Amino acid sequence: MRTSHLLASLPLLLAPVVVAGCADPDGASANDDELTSVEGVEHTIDFDGFVDVTPGASDDAVKAAIHRELKSSLGALRERGVGVADRDGQRNLAAAELARQTLDVVDGAGAVVGAVERIRFHYHDVALVDRDRLPGGPIDLTLLYGDYVARAGELIAICSDDPGAEADSLWYHFSPGRTSCKNAIRGEQSAIDADQEHLAIAGQISVRDRDRRFLATRATLTRSVAAPDRYPEYDQLWGFAGDPARTKLVVYAFTGVDADEADPHDNGLVEFLRQQRTLRGKLPGLQVVETSPQAWLLDFWIDGQKLTGVTWDDVERWVIDGTGWPAAVGSDAGKRAALLGQVVANFSERWIVWQRPVLVTRDGATRAMTLEIRTFYGWEDGSPEARLHARWRYLEAFWHADVFSYTGHSHFGHGPLEPWTYSGDNFPSRYQVMLVNSCLSFNYYDEDFLAMHPGGSAQLDVVVNGLAAYWRGMGQASGSYIASLVDGGDHSWRDVLTSMRVDLPWQAAYDPMRAVNGELDNTYTPTAPIELR
Repeated sequence: MRTSHLLASLPLLLAPVVVAGCADPDGASANDDELTSVEGVEHTIDFDGFVDVTPGASDDAVKAAIHRELKSSLGALRERGVGVADRDGQRNLAAAELARQTLDVVDGAGAVVGAVERIRFHYHDVALVDRDRLPGGPIDLTLLYGDYVARAGELIAICSDDPGAEADSLWYHFSPGRTSCKNAIRGEQSAIDADQEHLAIAGQISVRDRDRRFLATRATLTRSVAAPDRYPEYDQLWGFAGDPARTKLVVYAFTGVDADEADPHDNGLVEFLRQQRTLRGKLPGLQVVETSPQAWLLDFWIDGQKLTGVTWDDVERWVIDGTGWPAAVGSDAGKRAALLGQVVANFSERWIVWQRPVLVTRDGATRAMTLEIRTFYGWEDGSPEARLHARWRYLEAFWHADVFSYTGHSHFGHGPLEPWTYSGDNFPSRYQVMLVNSCLSFNYYDEDFLAMHPGGSAQLDVVVNGLAAYWRGMGQASGSYIASLVDGGDHSWRDVLTSMRVDLPWQAAYDPMRAVNGELDNTYTPTAPIELR
């Protein structure tokens, strides 16, 4: 399995058009405040587009066509280092005025062979732009046009960054900057322009215009005001504000399977153990206090003999580094496979609960607390049963967690973490922090959870990714996020995001343009710092 495998996975399921609860009259989000990011710079983005539909098509059919076209902008903008916030174009579709223009379709001989209704629309959104790729002005943007899923066979070969992409996920892998794609776009537009010159009257388009595969437009990016420095509400996490009876700070940390849970080299298991390694290194004293179902995690057997002295370091080296094999295993490939199979059995589909007792002090007041980190690695999609069980785990975490972490496939916003399957009743009315460490989670997960949380952004901060998140090192990033929030270091949100950078073979300090939303109304300041011992 490639270590560069993206955390996207699974084809798009078209969602019903929903009017977002955070839309205000001008179509902008109620969360259009500044985002905190290290690698990304917040902008507003505007561009125009159009779709063609059968005359008399319903408004829902028109909006579905616009939604499909807008979806392809995620791939095209990802190629330019830009992520956008409007999940499935909800706000834009809710505010869209569907002005229809009927156009005759004319063949090469000048005969009218049909008609379409052309609907033009304007798109306005919040965008994060890679700090290293800031544009000097408007950017040319090409969208996929029409039913590109039906045309995926021809389009994937010339316009996808993944030749094995599924038809329904072409929009995500759409790369109009590829030479073969640029040539196809340029050739198609030249042919359409040439046809247009020969049309007799206004209100006509050519057959090639009707059957186009691409739509070229231009996007304007306007830089927003930089976000001020903000801190997580550490006093609330540790019970110094509003909860004097608190005795625990509870973390839920989920890692999903990449492709095959039975494979000990699955990126999900590797990153789950890399997260464990990171947490143990940054938070000394963590001990496993519970497993469910029960298991002796460090018990391993070779040739009927129990291995003695196995440590957490050993297991992590076997899986992450492929080193440190016990003498009873040596270089025997069969024995290594048997040992790794036992790791899979011990660490998959199981709650592993770590605890660390701490004394927390702030401004002369000391509290005896327990830091509890509840981890789980396993399937969270792929079958109805897996999705249901994952949903049950998330419901438990939403209610009990102070800090929530998910690392895995984004499922393009349609997995068991999809926001519209939850409600405010699933969350307590207290401060919480959430990380969704997956591809383009900025587009799927932050605004919806902020809108539904009982306290809104006053009681929820959400960390999301604006760009592709690569499997390699993601467990380290999630572990660093957790550790930065609970180590008593009073790290600002920028510090937390910086700590999450990981080194990849092709890029040092990789950051998938992470951002925090909901942080601007935080009031905690480190003038009376929190100390742990």
